[in-house]
Amino acid sequence: MTAPSTAALREVLWPHPDTKVLRSRRLHPAADTTRLSRFRDDVWVLSAADVDDYHRAPSLYFTRVPAPLRTALKAFALAVLDHPWPDQLAAGTDSEAPSLATLYSWCAYLRPFAAWIHERGMTQISQVTAEDLDVYRAHVLAVMSSGSRRADHLQAVRVLWAYRAHLPAECRLPSPRPWGEATARQMAGQTHSSRYNTTPRIQPHTMEALLAWCLRVLEDFGPDIRAAYRTHRELKAGTHPTARHYREHFHGRPVLDRIEHYLSQLRATGEALPGKRGPDGSVQLACAHLAKILACGGGRIHSRVDTITAMARTHGVAIAPQIALGTIRGRLDGRPWRDRPISPEEIDWLMRALRTAAFVTICYLSGMRPGEALNLRRHCLRQDENGHFTLVGRPSKGTARQGADAAQRSWAVVSVVASAVTMLESLTDSPLLFPPSFKRLATRPIEQARPLQSGLVNADIAQFIEWINTTFAGTDGALLIPPDPHPSIYASRFRRTLAYFVVRRPGGLIAAALQYGHINSKVTLGYAGASDTSWLDDVTVERLQMVIDQNEEDLRLLSGGEHISGPSSIEYRQRLQHTAAFTGRVVDKVRNAERLLKAADPNIHHGQGMTCVYRPETALCRTARLEAGLSADGPEESGCRSACTNLVYTDRDIDHLRRQHTRLITTATDDLSPRPLRERARTQAERLTTLITHHESTRSISKAVENGR
Repeated sequence: MTAPSTAALREVLWPHPDTKVLRSRRLHPAADTTRLSRFRDDVWVLSAADVDDYHRAPSLYFTRVPAPLRTALKAFALAVLDHPWPDQLAAGTDSEAPSLATLYSWCAYLRPFAAWIHERGMTQISQVTAEDLDVYRAHVLAVMSSGSRRADHLQAVRVLWAYRAHLPAECRLPSPRPWGEATARQMAGQTHSSRYNTTPRIQPHTMEALLAWCLRVLEDFGPDIRAAYRTHRELKAGTHPTARHYREHFHGRPVLDRIEHYLSQLRATGEALPGKRGPDGSVQLACAHLAKILACGGGRIHSRVDTITAMARTHGVAIAPQIALGTIRGRLDGRPWRDRPISPEEIDWLMRALRTAAFVTICYLSGMRPGEALNLRRHCLRQDENGHFTLVGRPSKGTARQGADAAQRSWAVVSVVASAVTMLESLTDSPLLFPPSFKRLATRPIEQARPLQSGLVNADIAQFIEWINTTFAGTDGALLIPPDPHPSIYASRFRRTLAYFVVRRPGGLIAAALQYGHINSKVTLGYAGASDTSWLDDVTVERLQMVIDQNEEDLRLLSGGEHISGPSSIEYRQRLQHTAAFTGRVVDKVRNAERLLKAADPNIHHGQGMTCVYRPETALCRTARLEAGLSADGPEESGCRSACTNLVYTDRDIDHLRRQHTRLITTATDDLSPRPLRERARTQAERLTTLITHHESTRSISKAVENGR
C-alpha cells in the first residue's frame, strides 16, 4: 500500500512548545502529572506511561540529534505517541499505538539518518529526495555487517515515511514508498526469520545444580537469613524486644544501669558484647549497635567505652569480634552452614541471595516470563481443596498487558514454588513479592508501585552463582554450579530451559524429589487454557528435536549391532527402520513442527532399564489408569508392568539392570538389613537375572537371523 500524494495530505501544524508529550497515552495511576515532559524539552521522560509496572519506558534524548533536525524528530515522536500504527506499515499489527520501547528504538535508528542528511547540508526532512533515500540505503548496506541492524535502520526510515500524514510538511519524506514493495529484511539480505524462541537453553548440569542450591538456600539457609534481617530491621527501627524493654523499664535511669543489667543477661546466656575489628585488627566495642540494643544515644555509649569494657571484664563477658544478628540453625551436610553468625555488613547480600533463590524457583518451575514473576503481588498464591497450588498474576506479553486492571491469569505450580512465595511474603510488608529494595521505600509513589527490574535480577543471579561456588566449594576445587556454554545466565532463559527438561527428562528427579513429569502436567495444562500458547510451541519444538536426536541414536546403535530382546523387539526394529532420516528442515510455524513430529515420532520411549514401544491397545499401564478413572494419553513409567507386551530391552537397558542387580545383591546379602528388605531385594534380583539371562541367550539367535537375511 502506498501513501496518498502530498497534495492530498491535510495541513499539520507544529506542536506548541508546552504540549504534553503523553497527552494521548494512558498514565500510571500514581504518576505525577505536574512533572510530565513537554514538547520543548530535549529529554522526554516517559515513565509516567508505564502502566504495567514492569516494562520501564526509556527516556528519549533529542540532544543527540543535529540541532536543525531536532524539532522534526520530536514531531515524529509525538505523532507516534498520539496515533496508532499507520496502515502503510507491515500487515498484522494491531490498531493500538506502538509501545514506548518501539518508539525508543525507532528514534535510535533515526538519529544516524538525521546525522547523514545533516552532513549533506539538508536542514529539513522534506528536502530528502527518492534518490537521496537510495543513496542512504546503499550507505546502510555498506557500513553495517549485521543483517538485522541493516533492516532496523531501513525500517525506521520507512516508519518515518508512514507517519507523514501526521507530520508538518517540513518533516515529510517524499510520497513514493521508500524502496518499493520489498521489506526491510529483504533489502538487508535477511530473508529468514523464525517465530520460535531463539533464547539459548541453560545446560542440564548447570540448571540442575542452580535449582538445587536455590532450594537449599530457601529451605535450609532462608530461616536464618530472615531472622537476622528481622533483628537488623527491628534494631534500626527501635522496635526490637530488647530495646523496648530498656526503653520502658530503664527510662530516665543512668546508662550504666542498662549496661549492668545487659551484662548480667549476657553472662547468664554465655553470649558476648557486640564488637568489631578496628583498623589495627584489634577487637573494639560496637558502640552504635550496643546503643540500639539498649535504646539510648550512641554518644552515651561511646563516651563510656573504657568503663563498659572494665564492667564486662568484671562480669566475665567477652567482646565478640563482630556483631551477631541471631544464631545459625540451618545445616549443610549435617553441619551449620556458617561458622559464624550473620553480621549487619552481610545482611544486604544474604537477603539478595535469598530473593534470588526465590525468584529462580518461582520463575523456572512455573514457566512464567521474568516480568510475570516480578509483578506478582502479595496473596497471589492459591490452594484448592485438593491441595493443588496456583499463582495468580498478570500476563506480561500481548494486548492483555494493560496495567493494574488487566485481566488476571493463573499458573499451576508445585509445592516448592508455594514455599518460595511464602518466604517472600514473610520478609517485608510490601504489596509486591519482589519490591525494588528491602532497605527502604522509594520516595515517589509511582516507584513504590513498581517491582524489581530484571536487569538487577540477572546481575544477582550471576553473583549468586559466584557466591555458591566460592563460599561452599569443596576440597576438590570443583564448581558446585558448573558453567554454562553461554556464560550469561539470565531470567528469560528459564522458560525455554523448562520446556527442554519436561520433554527430555519427564521421569528424572530434581532437587527436593520433584518430578519434571509433575511439573509438565501442571505447567502445560495451565498454559493450555491461556491465550499465550508460546509455551506449548516451545514444548512442541523441543519434543521434535528430542525425537529426531533419539531416532538417530537408536538407529545408529541398532545398525551398529546393538542387541535387543523382549516381546516388542520386531516392532522396535520396524519402527526405527521405517522412520525417515531427518535431513534438515526450516521449521517456522508450529503446525509445521507438529506435522514433522507426527511423521518422525516412532512412539518409542526409553525409561529406567527398559524401553516401551507404545501401543495403547496392549499397554498395561494404560489399562490400570483407565480402571482407576484417570486419563491415559501415553505411557506411564511409574505404572509399567513387567508382563506388558510393549516392552523391549536394549543393551543400554541391560547395562542399567546389571548395575541395579549388583545393588540388590548387596542388600540381599547384608545381614544388618531387615529380613523383609533382604527378601524383597532377593526377589527383585532374581527377576533381573531372568531378564539379563534371556537377553544374552537371544543374542546369538538374533545374529543368526540377521545373517540369514
